[in-house]
Amino acid sequence: MNTPLVRSILRAVLVIPFLVGGMLTAGWAQSANSYENRIVGVFDVQVTLYNCDTGAPFASFRGLNKFELGGTAQVVPATNPTALSAHVGIWNHVQGNNYELAFKMFRFDGAGNNIGWQIVRFDLVTNDDATLYAGSGVSKVYDSSGNLIGRSCPTIAGTRFE
Repeated sequence: MNTPLVRSILRAVLVIPFLVGGMLTAGWAQSANSYENRIVGVFDVQVTLYNCDTGAPFASFRGLNKFELGGTAQVVPATNPTALSAHVGIWNHVQGNNYELAFKMFRFDGAGNNIGWQIVRFDLVTNDDATLYAGSGVSKVYDSSGNLIGRSCPTIAGTRFE
C-alpha cells in the first residue's frame, strides 16, 4: 500500500506535530517576553524595615528576589536561615510599570519550633527596561495560632542580577 495518497497522509501526520510544536514554542516565547513579564528574572535587593507608626527605620538587609514566569516568586534574604523558612510568593502585573509582590515565610525559635509566619505585600514600580525597581509595603507577623502580633512597613530597591 505504498500509494501517493498513503505517503501524503504519512507526511502530513509527521509534519503537523512539528509545525504545531513550533507555533506553541513561538507563542510561549512571546508570552515570556511580553511587556507584563519584563520583571521576570533575579534581582539584588536592599530592604529597610520601618516602624509603621513612627516611620523610624529599625533594620536593613540585602537579599535576592526571583520573579518567575507565571506569577510565582522566591525571596532569599541575606539573614540567618535558621530563624525563617523559604520565602515563597506570587507577583502580579498591575499596569504599566506597576507590579504587586506578596510572599509568606514561616518563623522558628532558637530550638527550631515553629512560632508562626509572616506575610509581606509590596507595591513595586520598575524603570522602563525593568532593570531596577523600588517599592514599599506592609509586613504582618502572626503567631502559630494565627494572631497578628506585629507589623512593619518595609521599603525595597532592586537591581537586576546579570
